[in-house]
Amino acid sequence: MIENIVIDTGAAETIFSPDVVEEIGIFAELDDYVHSFYGVGGSLYNFFSKQVDGVNLGSVNLSKVKLDFGVIDPQGHINGLLGLDILMKLNAVIDLRKLALSLDI
Repeated sequence: MIENIVIDTGAAETIFSPDVVEEIGIFAELDDYVHSFYGVGGSLYNFFSKQVDGVNLGSVNLSKVKLDFGVIDPQGHINGLLGLDILMKLNAVIDLRKLALSLDI
């Protein structure tokens, strides 16, 4: 279980902190893809991508999902950003009035 995930509709892809997923056996390997991106304020960040066996969000399971892993919050308060790639696969509905996320699967 990964806590402190932010729903980020401005993020095209989901990304998790490599420090947090290391505990569940996910780490960079030689055959993973390494990329770079510019964050808020123009800082350059590196991250790696890999396919994982599955992701569970509540009672919903997605199999064989490509995820990104890189530093999101240098202070370590935010462990991941749930981006549009996963939100769209889950048919997520965000109710801003109720501040609620529901999955229409």
